Amino acid sequence: MNFTRAAERCSVTQSTLSIQLRKLQEYLGVMLLGRTRARVVLTAEGEQVLRLARVAVRATDRMVATSRAAHGNRLAAPPERLIEEINQLRSRAPRLD
Repeated sequence: MNFTRAAERCSVTQSTLSIQLRKLQEYLGVMLLGRTRARVVLTAEGEQVLRLARVAVRATDRMVATSRAAHGNRLAAPPERLIEEINQLRSRAPRLD
């Protein structure tokens, strides 16, 4: 894992990415990355968070696509629906709350 390349992909500086990662780890109360001499790797907790994040992104993509299909390509999901989806994710992953 290369932080400089990861930061470029996120359109932020390497220091911004590092700060945000540190804040996320503090918020979740777990270490997401481990370092060896040669590289940075996901911890077991990091792998779990990554899996859940991917689920959340896919769910968000589906909500946007469904809403746009139903409303002529404009986003029209009511805030209540988004809150409902977030609450369902929280119930599936209480440590992320």
